[in-house]
Amino acid sequence: MQKRLHLLVALLAFMVSTAMAQITTSSVSGKITANGEDVIGATIKAVHQPSGTVYRAVTNMDGRYSIQGMRPGGPYVLEVTYVGYKNKQVKGISLSLGQNTVLNETLAEDAAQLEDVVVVANRNNNMRTDRAGATTSIDATHIEAIPTVSRSMNDLLKLTPQASTVGGFSVGGGNFRQSYVTVDGAAFNNAFGIGSNLPGNGSPISLDALDQISVSSSPFDVRMSGFTGGAINAVTKSGTNQYKGSAYMYTTNSHLKGNKVDDYELTRLQSHTTTWGATVGGPIIKDKLFFFVNGEYEVQMAAGPSAVARASENDAWNFSSGTVHRPTVGDISTLTNFLSSKYGYNPGRYQGYSLDTPAYKILARLDWNINETNKLNFRFSRSHSKDSNAPSSSTSPFTTNALYLGGEGISAGKGNRTSNSAMYFESARYCKDRNFTSFAAEWNSKWGIVNNALRLTYSFQDEPRSYTGGVFPTVDILQNGSDYLSFGPDVFTAGNLAQVKTFVATDEASFMIGKHNFLAGVQYETNEALNGFGAAMNGYYVYNSLDEFMAGGQPFAYGITYPFNGTEPFHAKMKYNQFSAYVQDQINFSDRFRMTAGIRMEAPFYPELKNNYNAKFADLKFKMADGSEVSYTTDQLPDAPVTVSPRVGFNWDVLGNQKVVLRGGTGYFIGRLPFVWLVSAVSNSGCGQYQYSYIQGDAKSLPTFGEISKFYPTVAEQLSDSGLSLPKEPNAAPQTPTIIDKDLKMNATWKSSLAVDVKLPYDINFSVEGIYSRDFNPSVVTTQNYYWDGKQTITLSPEDTRHYLTCSNKSVTPYLITNAGHKAHYESLTFSLAKKFDFGLDLSASYTMAQAKSYGDGVGDQVTSAYKNNRYSVNANNDKEIGFANYVAPNRLLITASYSKDYAKHFGTMVGLVYEGTNFGYDPYAATRFSYTFAGNVVNDYKGSNNLLYVPASREALDEWNFSDYTYTDAKKQKQTYTAEQQKDDFWNYINQDSYLKGRKGKYAERGGAKMPWHHQLDFKFAQNFYMNVAGQRNTLQFGVDIKNLANLLNSSWGLYKKVVNSSLLKYDSKKESFQFQRNGSEALTKTFTNYTSFNSTYSIQFSIRYIFN
Repeated sequence: MQKRLHLLVALLAFMVSTAMAQITTSSVSGKITANGEDVIGATIKAVHQPSGTVYRAVTNMDGRYSIQGMRPGGPYVLEVTYVGYKNKQVKGISLSLGQNTVLNETLAEDAAQLEDVVVVANRNNNMRTDRAGATTSIDATHIEAIPTVSRSMNDLLKLTPQASTVGGFSVGGGNFRQSYVTVDGAAFNNAFGIGSNLPGNGSPISLDALDQISVSSSPFDVRMSGFTGGAINAVTKSGTNQYKGSAYMYTTNSHLKGNKVDDYELTRLQSHTTTWGATVGGPIIKDKLFFFVNGEYEVQMAAGPSAVARASENDAWNFSSGTVHRPTVGDISTLTNFLSSKYGYNPGRYQGYSLDTPAYKILARLDWNINETNKLNFRFSRSHSKDSNAPSSSTSPFTTNALYLGGEGISAGKGNRTSNSAMYFESARYCKDRNFTSFAAEWNSKWGIVNNALRLTYSFQDEPRSYTGGVFPTVDILQNGSDYLSFGPDVFTAGNLAQVKTFVATDEASFMIGKHNFLAGVQYETNEALNGFGAAMNGYYVYNSLDEFMAGGQPFAYGITYPFNGTEPFHAKMKYNQFSAYVQDQINFSDRFRMTAGIRMEAPFYPELKNNYNAKFADLKFKMADGSEVSYTTDQLPDAPVTVSPRVGFNWDVLGNQKVVLRGGTGYFIGRLPFVWLVSAVSNSGCGQYQYSYIQGDAKSLPTFGEISKFYPTVAEQLSDSGLSLPKEPNAAPQTPTIIDKDLKMNATWKSSLAVDVKLPYDINFSVEGIYSRDFNPSVVTTQNYYWDGKQTITLSPEDTRHYLTCSNKSVTPYLITNAGHKAHYESLTFSLAKKFDFGLDLSASYTMAQAKSYGDGVGDQVTSAYKNNRYSVNANNDKEIGFANYVAPNRLLITASYSKDYAKHFGTMVGLVYEGTNFGYDPYAATRFSYTFAGNVVNDYKGSNNLLYVPASREALDEWNFSDYTYTDAKKQKQTYTAEQQKDDFWNYINQDSYLKGRKGKYAERGGAKMPWHHQLDFKFAQNFYMNVAGQRNTLQFGVDIKNLANLLNSSWGLYKKVVNSSLLKYDSKKESFQFQRNGSEALTKTFTNYTSFNSTYSIQFSIRYIFN
């Protein structure tokens, strides 16, 4: 049997599988000695006391042992037995997720009068692990003590010193998309890529279901991959031999949110959120089979639209202000009755309603100790949430100015469905549904000296849009040249879908031979993404009046996006597979020095994009900078080269007493791309669906393929209308196709770290940790129809000459997903202190200095926005200029404190505080840093970002710049002239008052070069326990409160965010070849920052009640 097993392990080591971080267990290893010699054949028994789970090992020829696949947490009792020596027990051991705890023990000779030797583990010793890189462990005690109003996992992850809350959570030099999150080994990423770092609106799992979290910024374990930022692993709670459970309620509402930002008062909209939940866990068979379940139901109510219809035509209304809108109750009633009688359609409510968006989370887990060498667990979870949104004001696929001709004092192009000229029915609103389903199963077994873990996981991120009223076209009814009544789904809602299915199979084996701990594993991952997106998938009708609509004739405008192969909405599909294999050896050179060396191989595989070849696009030629012409195809895919990721880490107990530990390592890591970018290669190819629209009388929107004859409620009827002769197959090149570079490589990084951990007097833990990483093959998006010919330039001022682009094709703009250079990097230095006191106080503090240079921040839910957003450049975006990364905070001070105390037999109090001071503020697409730019693109990069400013070297140099006068409206509504000389003076004064610009005189501003001011936030948690004796067990009734931004509750001018008043300082008029210095509305631009007048700046409070039973 063992020979067969060894053969299987050897075969597995040569197979290949995926790039994922999957850590679900802990381990214990060490060396047993007696009388200064190694003990061979000693029996090691570790018992997880809450569940009675037993793990065993035997020391080898070097006296070493290793126990793998252990439950994180504890407490554990470890017992060492050997004939002729007294048994030794180590109690109170707690294991951190993903960490190997080192327990070297010495046995004493047996003597009849002696009892067993019992040692209690030091709960404040973080140096017992043999970790090499930067890792933050968050156990159940921390989870309970952290203040959180959102109840999101991100509130816990921010305890990582090297973290930032940009995009939800980013860490280790990567943006919010460049970390990998697993729960019980299953992917919990926002794999599709729209929104923040986590699926389920940032909360895919209840915090009450989580047991431990591990955040690794620089791990050197070959089991971890799929990220360039950090690996985030979490495990859920398990049942034990004691029945335990809780029932709880959390509640907050709009009155529990601050509404003052200094002296500015915000308008509260009525809302409340209440969460009801329960957990139960315990034994099904004692010591053998355990269960744990958790469920939550969330009630979310919010005020609906504030718009009110006029009672009659005689009532007044104002286009620019007020809640009274133009439509009359009579017209709305007439329309509602007509839709019901004619089409059986209910458009929904139009005023005076609230929005109910319930949510739920469920989780169930089974743990089965089959025997001492085989352990199996299963976990299933599902979450559902949604948010209600007003319809888009977009008129796509129509041109707004051609649709809204104006009238009744309303300008052309104004008066859309969300303005005061109109009212929309409830059917025009949409909900973004966020469903996340996950399954994980793991079998940990031991076969002789070999420990094996087999893991199967499945994750399903399903995020469609939903709406009320059923399938019906989008309809806008105009009155006097502007929107009057709207119903039917939002123009982008029908067929809108974001979906990713991920399946992962992992098998890894480990065994010890002498001083070597070997690990070998294989993994297979498959992902399938679906994306549905288009304007007017149910059809879009525009009528000039209510009477015209009710007459049922030809519309004023009509549009539809339809699939070539039927009437159901087209969903783009993309599959991605990856195979990986990895081997690793931890070498115990001595009891004090350990080194881990390993290698990981990964082979991505892109299946063929069938039926995605657009012949019209393939015929196009695009000119490059060197004068050559290239062509692309919409079905091209990159090759799949095998990548090799070597890693080395070490841990050195310098003095041999766990007082000073030097650790570090270096390694290569492969990341991944958001599926929303990749799947757009199918969505935007023009092969699956076609968009057609026209406006009567508009020369730029002619009915090329005919006009629809009447109103039809279904797509099938619309497509069958005799007045239309729509294309049945691709007949044109797409306007904005996404092209995947044939040489595209997944983004990667080489990470290195070095740290020293010191045990200071009074049992204080002190650490200094430095991390440096260099990015390879970072992914960027470029456009292929604009290029620089190497000659043409534009001179804006005597010192400022830039490349000026030429367009080779104005009708088609291909967006190419490709790689940039190798200059992007990240570095950080962290100082941290921690101390646990015996009387219940737990303190920690860390300060991190960091910066990163990148080719882009990865901001954008579509390739078009990824190309433009935060890609500010001196020249064109295609030049792939490097700049400071916005997702890394230059400074971050994090202080946590928790105190827990039981007293007077029946009472207990717990207090938690988290202070975060960091560079953070608000500017479009900015958070920790921001950029000074022009108010537009000045180098003819039509789709590109605003260009970075050149900062004049002196006031005299500024006199050589050409400024032009312009008029503005002052605070008294009077027209004033802003002269060129005034603008120069104000621009120069602004430069000198700004801490960044005054240091860049005579230079170009850098992307992200300016730092946001420090933001200070103190979060507070308080829980009061009342203990009761029920059936001989202590039960607990707990009342709690969580306060986000406590300082702002105490004083409305504290804890506020700042925003940049205007970072686009200059506007350049290419026709006049002159500048204009921008203003802050009616005021001159004189300061960099102002208060951010948003509820994000104010406090929020949440109350809770919990009953805990045993």
